[in-house]
Amino acid sequence: MTAVQPGDVILARSGGFAATMIRLGASLRGRPDLVNHAAVIHHADEHGVLWAIEGRPGGVGWRDASAYLGSPWTITNQKQPKTDTQRAAVCATMEAMLGTPYSWAEIAEDAGMAFGLKNIWAEKVDGKPPGEIVCSSLAAYAYDKAGLSAPEPADYAHVTPGDWTAWLIRNRWLSQA
Repeated sequence: MTAVQPGDVILARSGGFAATMIRLGASLRGRPDLVNHAAVIHHADEHGVLWAIEGRPGGVGWRDASAYLGSPWTITNQKQPKTDTQRAAVCATMEAMLGTPYSWAEIAEDAGMAFGLKNIWAEKVDGKPPGEIVCSSLAAYAYDKAGLSAPEPADYAHVTPGDWTAWLIRNRWLSQA
């Protein structure tokens, strides 16, 4: 197995109440519930440190991926076939989204859907970059823009880490980081 490369999605597990609730929501929706966060590998710096771009409560930003990649919980889509052009396109879209605010409305809606509540926002992207986004939706958006298959690419607002995991399992592209 080769190491993760730019454009690969990494799915990680973190602690805290919000992370636990994301995993609980996945379980209630019948999705795998071992991870609660998604990031996309962007580049390795001059010291060999892998950097990712992720959606997070402070907005889309950079993250040293070392802790994610060192965790036994982290999984990736590194087995998914991608051309160098597609990898570059994913990274370019991720970079273009830097600073995009986090979507608490999407988190609340995903929680409501996990408990069987009606979709009250019914948000559409209409070919425009989302004005707010969450981690797993950001990765799906970048993949769709690059012409790569991703879970539920027509519904970016509702792609969860559990959706990514289930999709990777179905396609036999899941691997440990």
